[in-house]
Amino acid sequence: MAILGYLQHCTPHGKYSVVAAGSNAQAVWAGIGRALEPDLELQSHEAVVEALASRAPLELALDCDAVPDTEGIDAIMALIEDLPNGVSLLIACRSRASFQVGRLVAQGIASLCDPERLAFDATGIRHLAETLEVSHSHADVLRILEVTDGWPHVVSSALRKAAEDNCGLSGAFENWRLRHGHLFNEFIADALKHVSEKESDLVFKLMSGSYLDDRQQLQALEEQGLFVVHTPDGYRPLRALSRSRIYDRYGRRVQTVTPMQVRLFGWFRAEVDRRPIDWIRRRDRQLFKYLALHPSGSVSRAELGQVFWPGAEKHLVAQSLRTACSNIRKALAQIVGFDRVDSYFRAGDELALDLENVIVDVNGFVAHVNDGDEQYERGEVRAAYAHYRSAGRLYRGNLLIGDAHETWVGTLSAILEHRHVMVLERLSEIAAELDYQPTVEADLPIASGS
Repeated sequence: MAILGYLQHCTPHGKYSVVAAGSNAQAVWAGIGRALEPDLELQSHEAVVEALASRAPLELALDCDAVPDTEGIDAIMALIEDLPNGVSLLIACRSRASFQVGRLVAQGIASLCDPERLAFDATGIRHLAETLEVSHSHADVLRILEVTDGWPHVVSSALRKAAEDNCGLSGAFENWRLRHGHLFNEFIADALKHVSEKESDLVFKLMSGSYLDDRQQLQALEEQGLFVVHTPDGYRPLRALSRSRIYDRYGRRVQTVTPMQVRLFGWFRAEVDRRPIDWIRRRDRQLFKYLALHPSGSVSRAELGQVFWPGAEKHLVAQSLRTACSNIRKALAQIVGFDRVDSYFRAGDELALDLENVIVDVNGFVAHVNDGDEQYERGEVRAAYAHYRSAGRLYRGNLLIGDAHETWVGTLSAILEHRHVMVLERLSEIAAELDYQPTVEADLPIASGS
């Protein structure tokens, strides 16, 4: 699905070919030919290379339903070696071992998009829950991240089922397992049709709650893409694979951190568990605001020096930053304790907020507007409407009203205000088109107080 979405929306020169399980070289070549032109017959490696070269620039996606046979793998590996200039190859396959992915990445020939890169993080889960209007708390987000490992198939299925059944995020995973667990088991069983009996038996043991202490067995399953992940603590099965809690034996569970809520729309407010942070100095508060305005939550010391102490000597800037960082840590520690400050704020070569635990309203607004714009341009207006509604709820006044005179606020404030006006216009347009009844809460700005 990721490849199809990419080819459809992100590249004008994409072609898509399905490689069936056990495909030999002739089947691989024939599939590539049909992807290029419906009636094109390619029967040799040389013919494939020539056909691709004549159509450059081109991005060819090979979606392996399962692993091709040895001859089919050799054909694809030969194509990688002889790929013409201007032609890129995207390969989707459960098993990275079959295509010697480690060697290709090490040689700089390939880039790996592995389960870690595809997985949901806390921000992504929260974003989807907001879009689907599934009620949730920060603890709910962290819990579903823990029990699913961010597995896209599981997270998206659980949240969509929760929206369908009017269920909160706290019970989303259990609700999904109860109602769609049999479909999930069928999905797993289908993936095991084309693997060895030994590997299949090991996966079924994990599904039943058995514990495997053989690192080599777990590593072999991970290399074949059979529902095992590699973590800093070693190899372990994806937690959603089993209904049992046996996964606790594979590593420590996530320690819940109470999130910090940061409001930048309207009057600034940063609080933990509804307790506002009592800043020591105005400058410390401004530095924190500046960090929160950056989508990554991270800013270099050099940039901060240029913004807040322009023209000052470097050693004076460095001293000022050290003082500000110390004060920020003290202010946070008054609420969360010094042992947990690093869960929210860190000061290294860059000053950074941990956006897993620091929830910034502007980031949510921009993410929903971006998704809404993308869906709107595709003509998927119902999906766009959901994102625009979520964005509308977050906009509670112009950006940092108390700092509107600051140059680092003014430009961004105008951009966000313009995007908010566009959101309201499109909400009205889509509501009229679909005969929706807009609600004041969702579709109008909410006045903010001090």
